[in-house]
Amino acid sequence: CAEASDRERYAEDPEDRNAAGDLVALLTPISKAWSTDLGVELSSLGIQIHGGMGYVEETGVAQFYRDARIAPIYEGTNGIQAIDLVMRKVPLRQGAVAAALFDQISASIDSAPSELTDLASALESALASLRTATDHLLASLPADPNQVLAGATPYLRMFGTALGGWFHLRSAAAASSLILAGDGDAGFLSGRIAVARFYCRQLLPQVGGLLPAVLAPETDLAGAGLFPDAY
Repeated sequence: CAEASDRERYAEDPEDRNAAGDLVALLTPISKAWSTDLGVELSSLGIQIHGGMGYVEETGVAQFYRDARIAPIYEGTNGIQAIDLVMRKVPLRQGAVAAALFDQISASIDSAPSELTDLASALESALASLRTATDHLLASLPADPNQVLAGATPYLRMFGTALGGWFHLRSAAAASSLILAGDGDAGFLSGRIAVARFYCRQLLPQVGGLLPAVLAPETDLAGAGLFPDAY
């Protein structure tokens, strides 16, 4: 998102600046909400790792959790960020901005080195689920915006998690290239590949798992029919 912001400001070609600006708009709610949600999860995991000592102040981790917990509320709650994503940002240029980003991800999958086939395959599966969810939201928006709103939060989580897989694949591909060239710190570079493999095998499958929540009818959230006197 920061890279796109720089290109929006400094690219020489006006079309490149406009395209970068659209990408900033698309990525901003994901960058804010997905990252801060994970910040809370990770700081909570830090407490879990410390066990009973997690809430003893001398460890410091309880303060990290309290500090992280405010971030999903700042600059609009993350639920609002999700609504912004599905109602305003994904429909940009009739979905062309998201489609162009998906094509970039697909290109990275196609160009991944053979030793990273497992990572590329995992990302390809996640991207297919993300495309399905995106097509569903774009098709539903004109006539049934409540359907789109109902899927907003799991969709943002899908999008962020898929982008994380993309970044890890690119990182692993760069590390693999340097290792083959005998350049850089081999231990560090191998570590980058290991982290990417962990992410793509252990976390990236969540994208497909969230798809049914995005596709589910909005009545699942409203409870329509379950409590008829309340509506």
